[in-house]
Amino acid sequence: MKWVAVLAVVAVFAAGSVYLLRSESGSARNDTAVVGEQQSTANVPVESGEKVTTALPSAKIITGLAHEGQTFNNCSSVGLLIAMSHWGIKDTQKDIAEATRPWNNPKGDNDDKSVTLFELADYARAKHGLLAYVRPNGNLETLKKFVANDIPVVTRALMYEDQDIPHYRVVHGYDDATQMITQTDSINGRDKTFSYDKWQVMWKDFNYSYLIVVPPEKKELVERLLQKEVSEKVAWENAKSRAEEELAKDPDDYKWRYNLLTALYYLGDYEGTVREFEKIDDRLTRRALWYQMEPIDAYFQLGNYDRVIGLADSVINDHNKAVSELYVLKGKIYQSRGELVAARAEYEKAIYYHKHLQSAKDALASAGSQ
Repeated sequence: MKWVAVLAVVAVFAAGSVYLLRSESGSARNDTAVVGEQQSTANVPVESGEKVTTALPSAKIITGLAHEGQTFNNCSSVGLLIAMSHWGIKDTQKDIAEATRPWNNPKGDNDDKSVTLFELADYARAKHGLLAYVRPNGNLETLKKFVANDIPVVTRALMYEDQDIPHYRVVHGYDDATQMITQTDSINGRDKTFSYDKWQVMWKDFNYSYLIVVPPEKKELVERLLQKEVSEKVAWENAKSRAEEELAKDPDDYKWRYNLLTALYYLGDYEGTVREFEKIDDRLTRRALWYQMEPIDAYFQLGNYDRVIGLADSVINDHNKAVSELYVLKGKIYQSRGELVAARAEYEKAIYYHKHLQSAKDALASAGSQ
């Protein structure tokens, strides 16, 4: 009975879609953490017997980080190499791009424009055995805590305040006296500063998300700094609450609405994701779905396949033919309908543009066996 087989295929695909939550692993070592003034200024004992110093210095700068000027659309690779260089790793942007976005075009047309923090985290873990923590809901205190403890922070923020282009920036300094963040990135260069206020505006569009990469011996330190947000679920719950609080003040702020829907997505609330997306989909900037595709996958999870194909094609046909994850979604839809030739064609395109994408390889193998 064909419909039974189709349902089985759909169930398998729903379990293995583009859901991007990641787990962290690694061994622990004792470190002393500067965790911020929201706690007591006394030393706080921890299970290891060490004490946690809670007072942040008024200024801190991490020096000696590597830097490269980026090739086209390769800010993600440079951001990661800057952060990893702090731990003695000497990868080039070419090394990282080959693994995370192998389809490159010097002019940017139809190249892979979006590498997520999750993909960078996967690279750091697989290639170098680093621990990697991707979290939303960062703030100035978050940045200060990590920098004060000699850990640079990879952030996904805006390239320009008045545009919708994301850019990876590595925060490695702050100064409360001048109210300035110090960051290094692949276009503006080393040690560029932003006021605290402007930085928070630049960071808002991507749910104040950030990536921490450290060697395994820093596990205990990092997890003490993360506090309750060592749990990824708690971090997304806090991001959700933060967005809801801001929307209560200004219901028309579509950026906070997008932050809310991405938080709902990572909490597994696909209906909520779609509900919030449809409140603002006619107000989104051109590139919103290029870089944050969670609404498309939410429609897939809910079985609204025509909507998935429509949104996916709108992204792909706007100089974005290398968005392999969208070909995988389209292929899964065709496969669920029994259209195996069409499904295989989509999977093959996904692999053509991203030869390392395991989800596409697995999907193609499954389509070839039916």
